Amino acid sequence: MKVKTIFTAFLSIILVNSVSAQTQEEINKLLNGGSSSNETTEIQEEKVAKEKKAKEAAIKEEKVKSAKVVQTDKTKSEKEVKEEVKPSVAQQAIKTSSVSASSSNASSGSSSRSRSSIDVKPYRTWSVGLYGGLAHPLTDIRYKDWFGTLDPVNENQWSGGIKVTKMFDAAFGVQFRGSYNVLQGAFDSLVVHKEDREYLENAGLTEGVYFRNNVISSSLNFYWNISNTVFGTNRYIKSKAAGKSQKPRKFSMFMFTGLGGSWFDPHVMFLENRAPVDLANIDFKLDKTFEITVPMGFGAKFNLGKSTDLGFEYVINYVFTDKLDGFVYNHPGRIKNDLYTNLNMTLEFKLGGKKQSKDHIEWIQPVSKVYDELARLDDMERKLKKLTTDEDEDGVSDYFDTDTETEPGMVVDGSGKALDSDNDGVPDQKDLEPFSDKNAEVDEFGISLDDDMDGVPNHKDLEENTKKDAFVNFQGVSIDGKVGSGNSRGLSLPSIFFDTDQIHIKRDYEEELFMIAKDMLRLEDVNFLLTGHCDERGSDDYNMELGQRRADAVKDYLVENYGIDPNRIETLSKGKSEINSPRFNINRRVDVLIHEK
Repeated sequence: MKVKTIFTAFLSIILVNSVSAQTQEEINKLLNGGSSSNETTEIQEEKVAKEKKAKEAAIKEEKVKSAKVVQTDKTKSEKEVKEEVKPSVAQQAIKTSSVSASSSNASSGSSSRSRSSIDVKPYRTWSVGLYGGLAHPLTDIRYKDWFGTLDPVNENQWSGGIKVTKMFDAAFGVQFRGSYNVLQGAFDSLVVHKEDREYLENAGLTEGVYFRNNVISSSLNFYWNISNTVFGTNRYIKSKAAGKSQKPRKFSMFMFTGLGGSWFDPHVMFLENRAPVDLANIDFKLDKTFEITVPMGFGAKFNLGKSTDLGFEYVINYVFTDKLDGFVYNHPGRIKNDLYTNLNMTLEFKLGGKKQSKDHIEWIQPVSKVYDELARLDDMERKLKKLTTDEDEDGVSDYFDTDTETEPGMVVDGSGKALDSDNDGVPDQKDLEPFSDKNAEVDEFGISLDDDMDGVPNHKDLEENTKKDAFVNFQGVSIDGKVGSGNSRGLSLPSIFFDTDQIHIKRDYEEELFMIAKDMLRLEDVNFLLTGHCDERGSDDYNMELGQRRADAVKDYLVENYGIDPNRIETLSKGKSEINSPRFNINRRVDVLIHEK
């Protein structure tokens, strides 16, 4: 019985674990979009690859469609093509914006550390420096207050140290400093200030003594680059006002202060014999000690290049004790605690790796960087505004529009210029002669100039100053006889040619038809005959019909486009009865003749 019970419990545990495992696997599938946790990464990578292939295929298909559209549009009128270019430009702009937005989203999704245009590489922020110079005490035992003396002992001793600076930005950082300082000061009856001498004599110091102290100090300081916060704006504005780029800065001022400590061991000796001092009435403090110190420094440095700076600094070190000179005395009217100063020359080495810019952040122009970025954003906003603005409402945004003062209703090309098919300087919608010859002189309505009013424009007229009402040929040369006389019978004007088995008038002959229409309008009392011809292929009946349809097509064109009275035009077909040329294309035509009814 017990064995059966144990076996049943064991089987139950196995089933529960199996169900739990299966349930957890299903949960993982649901959380990962139907995949288990082990399969998630592989499936996501496959999805990304498939999406990329789909996008490439869509782009390729779009290019093929665009090529087909361009090929098809070659048969359309120039006006239609230009009208279709405008939405294409707009669509392209929208498509570009969509692609940019998609790229931006993809980039932000893959990396949270996207950088702006000014952050291609981070600037260097670390530097290590060496410094050394003069050390001078401001203590009770001293000959002078600030500048010291060389006699009876030299109060201007030396110091040296190292500093490490980490900048958080162009103006502020933190700096560690460690230094070794030799301090020395003297007192005797020749002390410069009588008041000081009298005070110390009253305290029991009546003999000439001097002290010497070796001070080891370190501190952690707040560092402030003044030049990057105070002087940058004005330099930037001046350079921009002068229309010049701002010169790289070579000089920089700084300040620092912080908290640290000093370790020292003072020694006091007689000036006369250099023996250790032993005065019964004065308790000198000559033990080794450690005291809190507050340094306050000011300095300037010069940029020698990408890797080094040279500078100088003046530092006042405030020590929280009066034992720096070994003599404790509450001097009336003076600071009780001792101080010492440093006047140092500095040499700094700017550190950085391969992934960082060669420039150190202290030597950039932070104000100009910000202003330049703002100017770039302002320029971008201006361009976006132009991209979305269409002041002349011609359908082309101001960003692409080379003529922002197009008159309302004008049909324009992709650059926003009013269409001018014949390039005569008169827009098509104002041009009464939209297909003027190249280099033809035209009036304000686009009509070719005809000074002698003979119906032939100046650039084609071989006979200037033709007499009024003279009858001329298509070159402007006078022809004997009057209109309607026997001499003018059979005079031909330019012929219109057709493709095989076609009655459609090709655009190539719109100019000739315009010239014919001008003659018809000028010669109001003259009638015309349009004769249709065909090549020798095909039956007589078919060609007779085709010739008639061609003549009717030319008549309809002149009537519809130029308002010619249809009663002045007769049409006739000669089919293939008059073959004037061995070439098929020459025989497929409509001849225009002056006709007497």
